[in-house]
Amino acid sequence: MTATTVSKPPPIQSDEQPLAGYRSVSPVAIVAVCLGLASALILTTPLLAIVPVAGIVVSAVALRAIGSSGGQLAGRIPALCGMCLATFFLGLGMSQHLVRQTILEQRAREMSDVFLDLLQDGKSKEAHQFRQQASVRMTAPEAIAEHYEKNAEAAKELQTFVSSPGVKDLIVRGHDADVRFETITSTFHDAQTDMLVLKYSYLPAPGSARQGLWVHMNRKFDESTKRPQWDVSGVSTSPPPGASSE
Repeated sequence: MTATTVSKPPPIQSDEQPLAGYRSVSPVAIVAVCLGLASALILTTPLLAIVPVAGIVVSAVALRAIGSSGGQLAGRIPALCGMCLATFFLGLGMSQHLVRQTILEQRAREMSDVFLDLLQDGKSKEAHQFRQQASVRMTAPEAIAEHYEKNAEAAKELQTFVSSPGVKDLIVRGHDADVRFETITSTFHDAQTDMLVLKYSYLPAPGSARQGLWVHMNRKFDESTKRPQWDVSGVSTSPPPGASSE
């Protein structure tokens, strides 16, 4: 019986060794690290949170593909870097947004409360000044009184303001109106301006049901002072579009 001879594979030549050890880098891992770097965009606006979320998902897909490739794919480190960067920026961006939003809403309410207190104190002229931009707003009582006394257009605007729904009730009822803060109805950011709508309720007459009152607050960056300033853009007893009256 003739023994079967098994031939050994030829040894790898020296110039072929680099090719034998070569592993291609996963394209998905490259995309993952790019998305991880791009995740820093969430620091500009929370609307771009989709970038780090996509980075985390793509990184996970890359790591899964590399792990199941049997050593044929490389790129584990770029994929891990992409995931770490995306996770870091997602957490930082959302935390930054929540802190800013909390401070913004708190400040809006403080300024709105000052405005409403002026109305209930009968200081309609001072309250009307909150409708003006901070750069032209008057604070001295003498200057305010003279402004509305000598400026016919300003006096007309004041009369329209004090006769408007809600404002008239607060001036007449004073602190008996029992104004109460309810909630922040909406928040909108546009370039260097933040616009918030705050909902209050009050008693327009003794024994009456509570009436809703919506105060529109604007926060704008003032070029003259290089600081953000607040003003009241509107007061209404009707809810803004899309808001519930409940």
